[in-house]
Amino acid sequence: MTVRHLCDRIHRALASDLAYALVWGTSAKHYPQRVGLAHKLEDEDVVQVIKRKVGASEAAEGKGRFKSTSSKPARIADREKKPALRS
Repeated sequence: MTVRHLCDRIHRALASDLAYALVWGTSAKHYPQRVGLAHKLEDEDVVQVIKRKVGASEAAEGKGRFKSTSSKPARIADREKKPALRS
């Protein structure tokens, strides 16, 4: 099994987002070893998957965990002040 097969078993989009993986175990030359998708894994290897960072263009499109759907300003100080209530 390779790192690509492992990523596909976890989630189908994980392999395309992979930056690298760290491997501890008998298939690694040193601990941890930084590997790519083609690295062959052996039994009882420990793998840490590191995803690539989201680029500025993808973040501007609103992809990701913290996308904003509001048209309001992000900071409270930039918001428009409402007139005082009349009593």
